[in-house]
Amino acid sequence: MPVINLYFWVGLISAVLLRGIIIADYYSVFWGKAIWYLGITGYLWFFAHRYRVARRRFAVIRDLNLLEKIRIRQKLSCQDFEGLEYLLWSLSVSKERANYYVIFLFSIIAIVLSLSLDLGIIKL
Repeated sequence: MPVINLYFWVGLISAVLLRGIIIADYYSVFWGKAIWYLGITGYLWFFAHRYRVARRRFAVIRDLNLLEKIRIRQKLSCQDFEGLEYLLWSLSVSKERANYYVIFLFSIIAIVLSLSLDLGIIKL
């Protein structure tokens, strides 16, 4: 479980950093670039992990031919049930829904903040 939390926080912090570039750029080009590099590095790490998880899930479905077995209502073996258990467990403990929500929320905040700064509605 700690690994799941680690990647959740890496993704979350990266999302916030990338949206924080808007504010950092108003203060300093250096800090804007530093935050950009940190955010992108975090995203690379986070999405490499998400890619591995997706590949693993796909491999279970493909290797056990689960989709076809379910489609034709074929009797499932113990190995098939173990594969399904892994898939359901993996989906149930995943923090991706929360991560998507936070990314969505901070994207809206970043757009509103950026427009407000660009239009001179607020000043930093």
